[in-house]
Amino acid sequence: MSNIITLFGMNESQRWLAEQAWLCETFEEVADLMDAIDETLHHDLYLVMELIFLADVDNIVITKEDCIDAVDIMRKIEHELDA
Repeated sequence: MSNIITLFGMNESQRWLAEQAWLCETFEEVADLMDAIDETLHHDLYLVMELIFLADVDNIVITKEDCIDAVDIMRKIEHELDA
């Protein structure tokens, strides 16, 4: 995973959750975090973790050559739509 990502538009509790999730080094630590927070924050934690993941993917994918499998799938879909 990249070291630097930028997320925008989060409220204060989401920023706190993002900081806590970023500090987790294992799935067990994420599970412990989930157990430690109020159940009303679970949805926001899932959202923040997905944002972190997508921001990291965004850092990795620069050109279509960075995701050859996706390009191949899109070509197959285009071929089927054209048929």
